[in-house]
Amino acid sequence: MGLDIYLKPIGVVVKGLEDSGEGKVTRSRYEQISVIKIFDEFVEGLEGLEEYSHIIVVYWMHKAAEVMLKVKPWSIEKFPVVGIFATRFPPRPNPIGVTVVELISVEKSLIKVKGLDAWTGTPVLDIKPYDYFDIVKKPRVPWWFKEMWSKWKYRWRYEEIVPWLGPCTED
Repeated sequence: MGLDIYLKPIGVVVKGLEDSGEGKVTRSRYEQISVIKIFDEFVEGLEGLEEYSHIIVVYWMHKAAEVMLKVKPWSIEKFPVVGIFATRFPPRPNPIGVTVVELISVEKSLIKVKGLDAWTGTPVLDIKPYDYFDIVKKPRVPWWFKEMWSKWKYRWRYEEIVPWLGPCTED
């Protein structure tokens, strides 16, 4: 078909999610400072990035093993089986991750952020500024996501740690 795509990483996560050893996160990604190292040939592309409060990190989920087109969200029995494209789970045909993170600092080739859901060693494909074009004030989400969100926001103290995160309720 002639649609092959080749990507070249612009950097790598040198300090990512903390792993319990069983593939489980040990604490909220919003409480941890992650570090991305941008390769020397791309460092000049960081100029002006520090002017933003948040950025979008696009990365390759290098630990994703198999492709699954249908999944049960978080393996919770009462949740419906849905297509992989209706989730943010890793076992996708192209395991590309996208995360909005809080930008802490840009120091030469190192970018420090909070909220990155990538492991140490994850290849970074792109970085984009988060701006007004990226805001959806009242997105529609399925019932099972709303249920999990209500649990996560208390378990991980989102309202305290990341008050900018979550649905807008103001009109």
